[in-house]
Amino acid sequence: MNAKTVGLAPLGLSCATLPRYSGSADVPAGTVISGKLITSGLNLSAGNITIEKSCIQPTSAGRGMPIISTQDYNTFKIASSKVTVRDSEIDGSKLSKESAAWATGTMGNANLVSNYIHGFGSGIAVMKSGSSLDVRIERNYVTDLIAWGDPATTGNHCDAFTVRDFTAASRADRQLAIVDNRFDANSGNDTGALFIQSYSGRIDNVLVQGNYLEGNGYQMGVNELNDPYSNLRAVNNRFSGTGFGATYVQRGPGWAQWADNYIYSSSGADAKGSVVRQP
Repeated sequence: MNAKTVGLAPLGLSCATLPRYSGSADVPAGTVISGKLITSGLNLSAGNITIEKSCIQPTSAGRGMPIISTQDYNTFKIASSKVTVRDSEIDGSKLSKESAAWATGTMGNANLVSNYIHGFGSGIAVMKSGSSLDVRIERNYVTDLIAWGDPATTGNHCDAFTVRDFTAASRADRQLAIVDNRFDANSGNDTGALFIQSYSGRIDNVLVQGNYLEGNGYQMGVNELNDPYSNLRAVNNRFSGTGFGATYVQRGPGWAQWADNYIYSSSGADAKGSVVRQP
């Protein structure tokens, strides 16, 4: 997977050739945005929204704010019906380096399928995700994260993908599937390629399967912080073997299932190098 196989490129489209979106940044329920260049952030908290074949290329961003969010930061409403962003590019190249470094490409409970996300401090965050909707993060490529300052003091910390809450307390069969993505964290200020931390709520029922994880930090970490987590499953993932190491667990029960996870090898059958043992 690379920039030519996800997002706009395989459709023969590019950010430069798309017509400008003229609708509201507070997107109404029932909206389908297709084939547009969007130059602002988007509030998708109304739910029942689809964005496809589009380029989200903001020219400004609030410090620490996501570019696409399924939470309204004025009312704190979280989308309670399905939001999908697919076959699109989310691009931070029009932001200043500092603004880009403190921005996150997407945050919330949107389903993200076949998107190319690049040029931000962090790529995808499942956070402020509500309590009802299943979420699927499938075949996305996150890369070119932006570092700013010293991460040990006042600089940013970069994650290609992170889960900060995903509760199944009110719906026991709720599922978060993170499948067949490529997450690349090579900015120099990296926490990790894939980071699960119960920072803003409990986390339940997460499947991490078929992903390629690479970067300067740990490739995949689990941290029980403010709330518990349960039923985390990691199956058939590949790790670059660079950075601090493949994986770790800090506190909590760890992985409920761990199977067929390997260091990536270009010459190995099914790209299998040495086995990554359960942390």
